[in-house]
This record gives sequence, structure tokens and C-alpha cells, in this order.
Amino acid sequence: MFAAATSFFSRSNISQNYNIGGTTSGSRAATPSPSGQSSLPAAAQTPPFHVGLWRVQSATHKVTNKRVSVWTFEKRTTELDRMSASAKETAMEVLKAEASSLSKLRHPCVLEMVEPLEETRSELVFATEPLLSSLYLAVPGSPHRSSVVDLDEVEIQKGILQLCKGLSFLHTSARIIHSNINLESILINSSGDWKIGGLGLTIPLSRPDGSKTSWEFPSHDNRMSAYVQRSFDYMAPEYALDEVLNTSSDMYSIGCLLYAVHCKGEPPFKNFGNLGSLREHAGRPLSGVERLDRDLQSLLSSLITRNPHDRPTPNTLPSHAFFSSLPISTLNFLDRSNFAAKSREEKISFMKGLTNVLDRFSEGLRVRKILPSLLEEQMKDTHLLPYILPNVFLISRILSASQFATLVLPNLKPLFTIKDPPQNMITLLNNLDTLQSKTEKNVFREHVLPLVYNAFESEHAIVQERALQVVPDLCETIDYAEVQGVMFPRVALVFTKTRILSVKVATLVTFLSMVKTLDQMATLSVQEAMGLKVDREAVATLVLPQLWAMSIGPLLNVNQFHRFMEVIHTLGERVRKEHDQFLRDSQRIEDRSAMGTNGGPAMMTMGNNVDFESLVGGAGGTAVKADTVIDTNGSWDDDVWGSILAPRPDTPQEVGSFALTVTSIKYNSHIVILEIAGIASQCAWCEANSTEFVQLHSIFVGAFVSSGTVLWHELYDAAPSAKSYRRPFSSAEFDFSAHTTSRIETELQHQLRRHGSFNAILREFTAHDHAAAISTFKSKFLIPVDDCYAFSIVCTRVTPSHG
Repeated sequence: MFAAATSFFSRSNISQNYNIGGTTSGSRAATPSPSGQSSLPAAAQTPPFHVGLWRVQSATHKVTNKRVSVWTFEKRTTELDRMSASAKETAMEVLKAEASSLSKLRHPCVLEMVEPLEETRSELVFATEPLLSSLYLAVPGSPHRSSVVDLDEVEIQKGILQLCKGLSFLHTSARIIHSNINLESILINSSGDWKIGGLGLTIPLSRPDGSKTSWEFPSHDNRMSAYVQRSFDYMAPEYALDEVLNTSSDMYSIGCLLYAVHCKGEPPFKNFGNLGSLREHAGRPLSGVERLDRDLQSLLSSLITRNPHDRPTPNTLPSHAFFSSLPISTLNFLDRSNFAAKSREEKISFMKGLTNVLDRFSEGLRVRKILPSLLEEQMKDTHLLPYILPNVFLISRILSASQFATLVLPNLKPLFTIKDPPQNMITLLNNLDTLQSKTEKNVFREHVLPLVYNAFESEHAIVQERALQVVPDLCETIDYAEVQGVMFPRVALVFTKTRILSVKVATLVTFLSMVKTLDQMATLSVQEAMGLKVDREAVATLVLPQLWAMSIGPLLNVNQFHRFMEVIHTLGERVRKEHDQFLRDSQRIEDRSAMGTNGGPAMMTMGNNVDFESLVGGAGGTAVKADTVIDTNGSWDDDVWGSILAPRPDTPQEVGSFALTVTSIKYNSHIVILEIAGIASQCAWCEANSTEFVQLHSIFVGAFVSSGTVLWHELYDAAPSAKSYRRPFSSAEFDFSAHTTSRIETELQHQLRRHGSFNAILREFTAHDHAAAISTFKSKFLIPVDDCYAFSIVCTRVTPSHG
């Protein structure tokens, strides 16, 4: 029990309130949230590392889940045991002074303390903002470099500028000289920012009573840790040699640090803790800088100089040409203090241009620095969202799914309900594929799909149309239950409520795409009805393939599958019959056309008499006479209409029947026009004792090809009596060919109606104005449809009945 109590009191509050412990050395760095805290799961936290005598570990608060870095100094270590008692006391004082200074100094560029220093019997411990590494472990090419941070030139420039801001604060506000700036005293936090640490050896510019601080002789004890002593490799010569306390000494150290970062961690001069070596190197020109950029050489020469007054100050250093690159200017503009002072127009212009320069930044800088800044700004002004979001999604492409879910998605969810301006939702919908690829299915359904549903309810048609456009792709990836129970009813609601035609059309297109996803049996009847109405080409290429695909769905039972097979068989049989008939008809037309073409005019004058006789014989009429065939050299302008009204030869007729006579044949190329006269006796509407008169009884319209085949026919009623006789010729009365297709009929009827009215012609014939009627026929109805079809108008001569 006593041991348990002793153990309890030996533990600090930090160890009780935080889960302390990082992952193995190979893990990736944590990704920050906009507040600067790490946002990744614990498994992705930064591995432990050392800063001098301190061991730095990632930790998470047990209640708030806030992430910090815990600094621990074990009092019983091998390194400490080698020191003398006075050296141990000095080391403890420096470490405690460092923690004390951090608790007092608050600045964005100074390491932030989260939990104050605690001392137990075995350790010193405090907590700061989450860190990735020290600069000592991040220098490119250094043998000590870890894999956590990758520094590029832009990050180095940004880091130096941040150190200048921190030093300006220390020199002007805190009135102290750091005096120990080196690679280990600079820390890199989870946002990639450089922070000033190592504040255990600061020198105040004045004492509490206002007098100047006295100079202390710089000494170096090789038995003590270098971390608790000022480094002679970074020490300004005026401090060591001239006994001068000057803030410019820190700028000399900045120059040495900048040199070391570009030279694999090696300082410009190695003094080995020896004051003589420092004196020897003071004022000596820098070596090994020839390979560096000219602007960098110029900057190093101005910083690492013997005369402190020749060095730039923390306030003037940023104006050097070395920091004038576009990426640095971009980061400066995006800095919180600068960005807030810009106008909306300037911010919009900046966000538009940022998209084009993002590739100039390293992935780490984009994720750790730029992305959090964008996420922080996006909720301050919703009118900037259409310009901020494209940059957010561009950076999000390099994030893992866990990073996106913890860092970006929580900041985007509040935007899913913002409907004005409409460009916000359009931008989010345009990047829906990124949202889907970066989130788990359940997260996407719970948090992202509401964006689509909210877009359906937007007052802006362009938003609704864009939301409807993304539905087809969503139906292929989300659960069937979600499509059937939630999405489809919402799409249907859009269709019923909207009065905008473009939205209705977009909704219909969406319905069509959802057919593949919705209940297959529910769509079967629709497919069957479509298959009976549309032409065979559509059935074969659209309906049947979709039915086959739906029929093998895993959700169908045996009866449902058989029902699909019945519909497929019915529609397939329809396609087979119709296409078979089409091919037979096409072949017959080709064969007969070839006969007419090869036979020439001679074939028409003699050889085709049999065909015409067979053609008209079925109606009980007379045979085609040789004198009815006109000269084959006639033209289309010959007056062939006179024979229609001329007295025809007496031909015995049965009551109520028609006798057809071909009164003229006219052909030109492949077009042949037949004019057929019909005689009707004892018609019901004729007066009993009237004299012989000519009355238009009917109009026969037909299309013929050069082979003499009738392709289409119609008998139009022309009788003035309600007891009129009207009927088309049947195949039994007239030997019509089987080449009667709906396509030809539709085309001929369309041409006939387009060029005139039957009623006008009927009136002309009834009034015995035969010339006008014939002229109308020739001008309006005797019109070639194409190079193988024509119309023929037929009049009937009526002979009255006597008694």
C-alpha cells in the first residue's frame, strides 16, 4: 500500500491526464487541424524524439482528446550521472529556466506551452503544442535527419521569416537576447511552422532596476550536455570577443543556422567550444557557398559578418531578395494577420490565382500550412467559398481517406446546407467524386448525401440540375435501399414541384438512369409496353439488351425470371418476323427494279403487258390494250389527262363494281405513272332519269416503280351524298404487291397533304371545271417523292342508270 501511494505521488498531473506515447519510428507525421492540433488517429502520431536532454512524445488528453507534445527529463540518466554535482545543478537550472520562459512568452513564433512545468522525484515534465521534429533532425542531407519532415527551399525561407518575427518580439517586447539559436533550439510544429525554443540561456537587455545587464564570460564544459551551454559554432564574435550584448548577435546566429540548413547541418565555422578558434574564424570569408543561389550568398554574407551594425535586423531581413519568390509572397498573403486586412476583391483574386501555384509547394507544406489556413477562412465569408473550395479539393487529392475524414470533412459539413450563393453547392457537387472516394460508405451516406438532398430543394434551377446530373453515378455506388427509399422519392418530388422545363427534363433523364437500379420487376411492364410501340431497331438495340441484363439480377426468383423470359421471347419474335419481312421485301424490290432497268423502253411497251394484265385483272377489268401505251419518247409535259375524261369503250359492268382500265402509261427513268379510269354503273346516289353526266366519284392515289409494282394505294371518297361509296382496293380486286410498307404510305400521305387540299379539287370537278382540276392535279399532286416514287390521280366516269 505504501508502494502504491509512493508511486501515485511520484506521478505528475500530466501523466495522469494524458495518454502519452508515440508510434514506432517509421510512422508518418500527423496532419494538423485548423486550430493547429493534430487531427489524425493515434496510430499516425509522430514518433518520440530528443531535444537535448528532453524526450519529446506525442500525447492525447484523456477527456478532450487534445493533442500535445510532452517534454520529459529523467533525473536519473547515464549522461547526467557523468556530470559533477555543480554541473547537474547548472543543467537543472537551465532546463527549468527554459520551461519558465516558455510559460511567460506568448507569441505565434515562440513555442507554445500548454501544461506548465511539473517536477516529481524522478522527472521534470511539461507539455507544449504538438511537434513534428526539431530543426536538427530535419536538415536535408544531415546524418541525423529523420523521415518525419521534408524541408524544401520554400519551407526554409518561410521558417527563417517566422524566426525573424519571433526574434523581433523577443528583442522589442520581451527585451531579451536569445543568445543560443542553433539547430536544436528551433522546433517544427504539426503545422510545419518554425518555433523558437531553447530559452534557458536568454540574456535580458536590462536588469529589473533598469541598469544594463553585465556580460558573462562564455565558457564551455565538455562534460556537460551541449544543449545547456551556448554553442560556440553559432555565437556572434562581438559577444565572445568584444564583451558586447547586442540583439544583432541573434542575427549572426540566424545566418549560421541558415548556412547549416543548406550545408547538411554543418555550421560555417567549427569552433569546438574553443574561444581561440572563434577568434580565428571571426571575419573570415565563408567557404563552400559558391554552389548556393546568389541571393542566398548575399544574405549569408550580410548576416555572418564581424561588424554587428552591418547585419540586417529581424524587421529588415524579409525585404531581402532571397525572400522575394512567388511562393513566399503567397504564404505571406495567406498569413492570418495579412489576409484579414485584405478586401473581398483582393481575396477572390488571390484564391483564383492560388489554384495555379499550389504545385510549387511541397505536399507537406500544402497539407500542414495552406490547407488549414483555407479551412479556417472558408467560414468567415461564405461569398469566398466558390473560390476557396477548389483549392481545398485540389489539396485533398493528396490526402489519405483517414486524413480527409478527420481534417477536411468536419469543416465541409456545415457548408452542405448553405444554399446562397448557389456556386457553393455547385462547387461541392462538382467535387462529389472526391468526397466519395475519400470517405467510407457509411460516412458518405450519413454526412455527404445530405448535400445532394439539400441541392434538390434549392431555389436555383442550376443547382437542381447539377444535383440531378450526379444521381446516375451515385446509383451505381450507394446501397439499393438508399436509392429506392430515399433518393428516388426525392427526385420524384423535384419533378412534381418544379415548373422549370430544364429541371423537368433533367429529372426525366435521371429517372431513365435509375431504371437500372430500381426494382426490376416494377420496370418490366414499362419495358414491355415500350417494346410493343417502338420500331424493331429500338427493340433490338435498346430494350432487349436491357431486359437481358436485368433478367440475370441476383434478386429475381424463378417466377420473375420466367416472366422476363416471356417478354424477351415475345419481343424477340416480333423483331425476327418484322426484320425477316423487311429483308424479303427489300430483296424483291431490288430484283424487280433490276428487271425494269435492264429491260429498257422495249420491255415497257411489250413485255410488261402481261404484268399489267395480271396486275389489274384481279379487279374484273379489261386487259391492258396496246394502244393505251404511249410513245416511250414522251415527256412529262405531254397532256395525258384528256383521256381521263374522254368517253371510254363500252364495257359490261356488274352493279356496284368497278372496272379499271389503264388509260395511259408514262415513264421517265425509273418512274412510271399509271392513270386508271374506273366506271361505276347504277350508283346509289345517281338520279334515275338524269342525262349522262360525268361526276367525280373517287380519287385513286398510288405509287409505282418502273417494274409496274404498286407500292401503295388509297381510294378517297368524292361523292356528295351521305350514301357515298368509299373503300380502298383490296388485293382480291387488284393484284397489289406485298411491297406495301408503312414507311412509304406515311411518306406519300405526308407529301399529298402538304401540297394541297382534296376539297378544292373535289369542288372543281363537281363544278365541271375539268381544266382547273387537271391543272391542280398536275401542279399539286403529280410530284415525285424521290427518284423512284410518284403519285397518280385517278378519276372515275359515272354512267347513270335508266329505270
